[in-house]
Amino acid sequence: MKKIGLTLQQQRDIYRDGFVVLSNVIPQEMVNAARREINMNLGDVRAGAMGAENLSDIKTATKTLERVGSDKVILDLFNNTDVKKTVEAFFGRRIKPAAVAQLALPFPQKPGENVNESGYQDKDTPFYGWCGHLDGLWNGGDRIPEIGKELTPHRRHKWYSDPSRNGCYRTYDQNCNVHNFTALVGIALSDQTIEGCGNLGLLKGAHHRIGEFFQQQRDAGGPLGPDGPGWKREHSEAPNGHGLRHYPEQVRAAFRKDAVQTTDGRYWPKPTLVKVRAGDALIVHFATPHSVTRVQGPDPRFMVYFRASAPRKEAHLQVYPDALCDIWLEWRGMQNFVKEHDAKERRRKEFAIS
Repeated sequence: MKKIGLTLQQQRDIYRDGFVVLSNVIPQEMVNAARREINMNLGDVRAGAMGAENLSDIKTATKTLERVGSDKVILDLFNNTDVKKTVEAFFGRRIKPAAVAQLALPFPQKPGENVNESGYQDKDTPFYGWCGHLDGLWNGGDRIPEIGKELTPHRRHKWYSDPSRNGCYRTYDQNCNVHNFTALVGIALSDQTIEGCGNLGLLKGAHHRIGEFFQQQRDAGGPLGPDGPGWKREHSEAPNGHGLRHYPEQVRAAFRKDAVQTTDGRYWPKPTLVKVRAGDALIVHFATPHSVTRVQGPDPRFMVYFRASAPRKEAHLQVYPDALCDIWLEWRGMQNFVKEHDAKERRRKEFAIS
């Protein structure tokens, strides 16, 4: 299989911004095949729900859609295109084919009263409901607590249980509370060329500060992640009293420029809402906070996500603290660029001092 080399611009983008867009990398026929598979299964879910006699029947119908993430036509978007080859070029190593994908299909909705993981209602959350997070963090063992309602002992027990709704735990071994991989890879199956159509929002450039913060936590004795030094997991002052801080306040504070204030006066960093077309792909560094945003247009947004890891030893398959503190450790294809860039930066600072 022919290898792909990285362009200088791709290396600059991922280093500076924490993500890179690969334009028109998925053939149109593969986009169409994936959309058809998803829509067929959405139709099956609708038919199953309409014929359901109880909640169990509805859940069974929904499981049909979840299984699409392991269908070959979906996995081929990563495994049999230049996307996987480009990821391997960044990692500097071959990686295993993807075995499962996440279907991310938000439908149009008005700003409503649903409470998000940050503890705010969607209508009060700036930038189309963006609440950035790092992946691999515990997000509550039960549905998000409502505003104005105290948790009963039963609900409190369920909320603080492990694992959480996304399968993550509050604590892991190796003095680390983060289940980390290497890169988030997104495949666009619908156009997202204007804001308000479900764009992925990214805190551009925050990956550098995230890596520095993890190193500070390690230097302070850890653990790395929420509930470690400088990172209180739960934001009790959030409207629902149980908001989750899915990236550090120290990093949030560094992005005060262009931030807006919520109704309770909290500064909300402005994300970059990525604009892509069907057939484009995104490669996002694990350390870049991100989140979906609300669809306000007429059509649903179709994205497929893969979570890619560079080859690791058995002990680091779930948790790899070194890769949290050294954000380029697993990006071997970037290391010459990083060394050259860092050397130039040191010379620039030395010249400025002299």
